[in-house]
This record gives sequence, C-alpha cells and structure tokens, in this order.
Amino acid sequence: MPIHVTSFASGSSGNALLVRTSQAALLIDCGIPQRALERFLAHGGLRPGDLTAILLTHEHGDHTHCAGPLARRHGIPIVANRPTINALGVVLDGVQLLELGVGGGLTLGGCAVQSFAVPHDAAAPVGYTLRAEGWCVGVAIDLGCWNDEIAEGLAPADLVVIEANHDREKLRAAPYSWPIKQRIFGATGHLDNVDAGNLLARLAQDGRKRTAWLAHLSEQANSPALATRVVGNVLSLAGARDCTLAALPRRAPLAWESDRHLAQLSMFD
Repeated sequence: MPIHVTSFASGSSGNALLVRTSQAALLIDCGIPQRALERFLAHGGLRPGDLTAILLTHEHGDHTHCAGPLARRHGIPIVANRPTINALGVVLDGVQLLELGVGGGLTLGGCAVQSFAVPHDAAAPVGYTLRAEGWCVGVAIDLGCWNDEIAEGLAPADLVVIEANHDREKLRAAPYSWPIKQRIFGATGHLDNVDAGNLLARLAQDGRKRTAWLAHLSEQANSPALATRVVGNVLSLAGARDCTLAALPRRAPLAWESDRHLAQLSMFD
C-alpha cells in the first residue's frame, strides 16, 4: 500500500494532518473541533478508533484543540515530548501517553517516526519525519527560522510540509498590534515565504524530486497565490527545479499519494 497524506486543516484556526500506511494511521496535530475531524476521517473511510496515534508538534491550541477529548473517547495514544505533555497538563488526563524525547524516534504500526527540534515560542516544539513503504514525509510547521539541523531532518522527505506563514510586507501592513508583529517576525515566531523558499532550495541541492506543501498561511498577511509565487521564485533563482508546490487550504482536504509522486514530478525530467 502506498503512503497517503491528507491535510484536513492548516493555519492559525487549526491544524491536522493524516498519514496513512498499510499498517498505521497517524494524525499529526489535532487543532480543529472534534466533530469536524471525525467528519474528515469518515470521508476517508476511517473511524477515530482506527487511528494508531496522535503526534503533537507542540502545545498551542491550534495544534491540540481536541487532542485530549478525542484520545480519551476513542482510546488513542498521544505521542509528545515531556515538556509538551507538562505544558498541556490536565488536558491530557486519562490519555495513554507515549513520550518521545526531542530528537528521538519510535516505530508505530511499521512507520518509523523521528522528531527534531524547531524554533518556536512553545515548550519544546518539534517537527517529524515519518518513513514507511520506502517513502518519507517530513513536517515542520510553526517555526520562526531554520538551521542545518532542520534541513538535515527534512532531507529524506519525498513530501515536505513546511510553514510559509506570511509575506513580510503584507505582515507590516496587517491589522495586528506591533507586539504581535514582532512575535511573528521573530526567530521563534513564524517562517515567511522567502525563508520557506530558501529552506526548500537548500533541500533541493541533493537533486531529490519532492512535493512541498506550504502550510500555516496567514489569512491577513499571505495568500495561496502569493506564497506559491514567492517560494517558486526563490526556487527558480536557486536553480531548483525538482520540486512541485501547493499551498494548503485553511479548512479543506488536500491529499498526496506516494504512488503518484514520481508521475506528478515527471514534468521535471
């Protein structure tokens, strides 16, 4: 069976990403209302109890909104590091917890999960790579900047889900207070389009063909068209041609399937 990846929601109003393999169904973040998530799962032929585990990137509400209630109701384990677990506190009471330290790895239903640190204003935020069936999915959302360790963590990925939160000029003009803008601009805030493009260009140096999903787009300071254009321009200037881009919808499914991956990128041959 190929790997199937479906984004259910992406942005400050909620994030949820499903990775399915022949043996596992892993939900990365759970930041939307439980009923909405259950409807999304049902459209894919899944019940909540079919989930192997919920992986949390950090404790902010747009990533954890229904994690506790969903896990308790359906007996789903939650994977997170100790600082994130501690930050969520009673939210996780009664939940089966699988502690995964920052930089650690474990195997869930035949899927190898590896975490890596990302810079964000949370207790111990992480990205993940998930490997199965000979394929790899890399996720790095909510990060204010990137470094060699993040690039190395994402390097094996055939599908990269990466934050492209804002356009710098649009953020300056956005209707936010200056402290909020400073937070977003900061090194532990959110990645802008140009920096997202630079990270993808760094990854492209290995010549690997990838699909990149641009995630967590700001409703006030970005747009799907702007994000894909700016990131695409950065890749073009870097001579990186082996990457196809898509901006994730805020609250609608978008799917990727490993069996289609090479066909989708055949235009670069």
